[in-house]
Amino acid sequence: MCKKGLSVLVLLSLWMCLTGFASLGEEGKDTWNSMMEQLSAEEIDQLLAEENEWYGKVMANVEDSVTIRAEASSDSAAVGKMFKGDAGEILEQQEGWTRIQSGDVDGWVSDEYLAFGKDAEERAEEDVKKIATVTADGLKVRDEANTDSPVIDLIGHGEQIEVGEEEDGWLQVIYSDGEIDYVSADYVEVSYNYGEAKTMEQIEAEEAARRAEEEKAKRTKNLGAIAASTDEVTLLAALIQSESGNQPYEGQLGVGAVVMNRVRSGSYPNTIQGVISAPGQFGPAATGKVSAILASGPKASCMQAAQAAINGETTVGTATHFRSVSSGMQGIAIGNHVFW
Repeated sequence: MCKKGLSVLVLLSLWMCLTGFASLGEEGKDTWNSMMEQLSAEEIDQLLAEENEWYGKVMANVEDSVTIRAEASSDSAAVGKMFKGDAGEILEQQEGWTRIQSGDVDGWVSDEYLAFGKDAEERAEEDVKKIATVTADGLKVRDEANTDSPVIDLIGHGEQIEVGEEEDGWLQVIYSDGEIDYVSADYVEVSYNYGEAKTMEQIEAEEAARRAEEEKAKRTKNLGAIAASTDEVTLLAALIQSESGNQPYEGQLGVGAVVMNRVRSGSYPNTIQGVISAPGQFGPAATGKVSAILASGPKASCMQAAQAAINGETTVGTATHFRSVSSGMQGIAIGNHVFW
């Protein structure tokens, strides 16, 4: 993207660097014109990019996010979002809108929400973490910004650290707890850890994952331990094995949690034995399958699930029922069971 109205000083300095002429004059001007005719827009862009880091780039000028559009109009479909700290490449500009490429997103953003040139540099300083890559072996970290200060740590070659402001050749090293130490700026290469825009599909996927994590956190929140004897642990393990011995551990724990949720509820017997032996509730208890497993001893995973359920762990929240998924019941599906 070649911009019109380029600074004469910038172009002149570029020409002088390329030709080595100390002054122009008529012959120099002719040479200048000839050179400019031979340079393509891409070559001029490359020269300007080398002269100015922010040529052809933008930063998001927002406190949260700005929508990226398919066309240069606020009525156009959203194709993504640019967030605080995100950077992008300028592809095209027209009437107060800029087409950018950032991450996987190619679209238009109103110039009102973008920072260019010096403003972009200042926005980056404010919004983006600076990362220093160590270029020396055993970079010394000091408590204060001077060589008389004690060395408190050494950082290896190639390691990366977050840094802050530079002053008199020293960079602040910023720790997660807010503590600040110092390293010499001579032995690191500093770069910005820019963010990238996200497509609407990426945003929706992240939101779905976030909701799933929240749901999982709710349904696995510990409900509090209940005192139980060794015999009660073994009995619960036998029921778990009879109902879900062929299921993943998460499903085995779910069955154990259902029993313990009934013990807690007040609507069922308040003991493990009472819940399991209640008429019409657990088929394996009535058919003798639980007794048979007790006689031979439940397997280890079922014993583990039983003890975890008694300790208050759950994979099904406060569910008090479960059925085969083929029943069509709605709830939390784990393996071949659905819990509600």
